This record gives sequence, structure tokens and C-alpha cells, in this order.
Amino acid sequence: MPAAYGQDFLRLSPTNADMNFYTQIATSCYDMTAYKDAYLHVVFKGSDKFTISFTQHNAECDQNKAPYPETWDSIEASRYSSGEDIYVPLSHFHINFMRPNSIGFHGFYARGDVTLLKVEIVSSLPEGMKLPEKLPTGTLALRCKRPNSFAFGIDDGQPQYAQEVMNMLAEEDILVTFFTVGNGLLDEAANFTNVYKEMLNRGHQVALHTFSHPMMEGLPTTEKIDEEFLKNMEVFKEKLGVESRYFRPPFGNVGARTRQRLAALIPDPYIINWSVDIEDWLWAGSPTPEKQLEAFKRDFEKGGDIAVMHYLNPTTISYFRDVFQLVKKSGKRIMRVDQCMEDPSAPPLK
Repeated sequence: MPAAYGQDFLRLSPTNADMNFYTQIATSCYDMTAYKDAYLHVVFKGSDKFTISFTQHNAECDQNKAPYPETWDSIEASRYSSGEDIYVPLSHFHINFMRPNSIGFHGFYARGDVTLLKVEIVSSLPEGMKLPEKLPTGTLALRCKRPNSFAFGIDDGQPQYAQEVMNMLAEEDILVTFFTVGNGLLDEAANFTNVYKEMLNRGHQVALHTFSHPMMEGLPTTEKIDEEFLKNMEVFKEKLGVESRYFRPPFGNVGARTRQRLAALIPDPYIINWSVDIEDWLWAGSPTPEKQLEAFKRDFEKGGDIAVMHYLNPTTISYFRDVFQLVKKSGKRIMRVDQCMEDPSAPPLK
């Protein structure tokens, strides 16, 4: 993100909602449980249309392990701002305070600079200040809960490759999770409705991925965010006859508004990002497509166990069997995302 530093300020100049700035608390784990009743205080100038997040370190307290960070919780800055001050109870960030990692500023959805003048932890509020209630934000997961498990989260692809992918999954005898946009299911020529019905019949999980694949946190209003969720849910019900509590944000872009609106529409939702990236978005159409396999191996060897990949390009699909075999040979068990999260509503493992 474009930024300017001074002796007593940091000016951020975001151009989209995917840009972020994090101020690290410690390189390893740092126990902040004694501060759970304290407050985050931010003094700023400019727009308050952004997200503040508190990240949680991984269990190994090692930034060379995946995922890093392991998860985070978020609040919408505008709900807590008063003038040039933002006060947030640390208890509004639902993380493990035995291993906090950093404070993040991201999800900017208004034009203009944001200048940070102070970021500190304080023990009390100014006299008479009232704060909003904490809104539910669901569970953000980048790591499986079930020991020795691995989940492939496959986002949308090209319909002409769907049958090949289905056959490969059957031959490998594995179940995965498909994150699916709603508008593709309405395209009769693409035949995605029949594709995902067949996926469901074969035991795969099909989960939400918005209606039209926008960068959610960059949408101008919560009404637009709701529309993406509601249309995705409606099309799932109409075309596939299913509902889902699982959602993957397009581009991995997720902030407080997106999480709050999802949790308002779906009880106890899971927001699923990833800790293994095959980087098909970077290498699939390049002169070096083999770097996709290298990227997968790199993240897997760091300990990642939830993957992101697409069936958009034949070079990516050509590596599917390689990565399936890589995970199998490690001794990890491949399963759906809901199974790796030990969701009681998930089908039992076979």
C-alpha cells in the first residue's frame, strides 16, 4: 500500500479494499491475556471507512509455518469512531490472547488517505464514552481443526474441464469442497447446475462464493454486500436444493462488514480462506506453469492444510493428481472442508 511516514504519523493511501497495513506486536507469541479488559485506542485523520483486525499467531508461534497468521477477528472502524478517536474493547476481538500477532488496518472502501497518529492500548475509556455492542463475525479459518487432515477448496472453473476434474476425484477416491458463484448456475450454456448436482451426488461439498465474484469489502454499501450473499443463497436453494454455512471470499478479501453481514444472514458461518495456494492465478498462463506445483509444495511443507485452486486452466488441472498424491504420501487424510473443521453437521468420514 502506498504510505508516507513521519515522526509522529503514518499516512496510508489505499487504492482498493485488498490493501492492508499491519503493525506487529511480536515476532513470536506474546501473552496479552492480562490486557483483555483494556482498549485499543487509535487516533486518526481522514475516512473511518475501514476495518481494524487483531490477528492470532499460529500454534507454533513461528512465522515460517503456515498459516501465518492463523486467524483474526475484525471490527468496523466507523462503528467505534468518535471524532478523530477510535476506542475498541480488546474483548471485541475473539482471538486467543495468549498468542496475538498484529493489529491490521485494511478493507478500505472509501477514497482518500487515512492518517494514523497513534495506535496504543489503554486501560480505560474517556468519561462518558459509550461503545457499540460487538457484532457477530463468524469463524475465519485457514487451518483444519481435525488432526492429520487436509482439505482442498476448489473455486469455480471452466465447464469444459468439470468432467475431467470429477473423474479424477473419483479415481483418487477423495472428497473436496467446491466454492461456487451463483451467476454461473444461472448460465444454462455453461451447465454448471448439472455439474454441481453431480458433485453433490458424489459426496462433495458445495459452498458459497458470492453471486458475481466481486471484492466484497470494496462494495460501497452493506446492501450491496447483502445482495451478493442473498442471491448466492437463493440460487443454491433454487438450482441445487442446498444451503451452506461455508463461504470463501473472492480473492480472499474479507473485512468486518463482509463478516458481520454474513453472520447476520447465516447463523455461525465459516469464512474459509487458505494456507496452501497453488498460485494458479500467477503461474497458470505463464511460461513457467510448473511453479504452481512448487508453490503448493512450499506451503504444504510449511504446514498448510486448506488449499485454494481453480479448474480454469489445463496446466493447473495437469497438476491436480500430483498434489493429491503429495498429500496422500504425507499420511494426511483428504476430506471436505466441513469434515476437516469437525463440523457435527458434516457427513461422517468413511
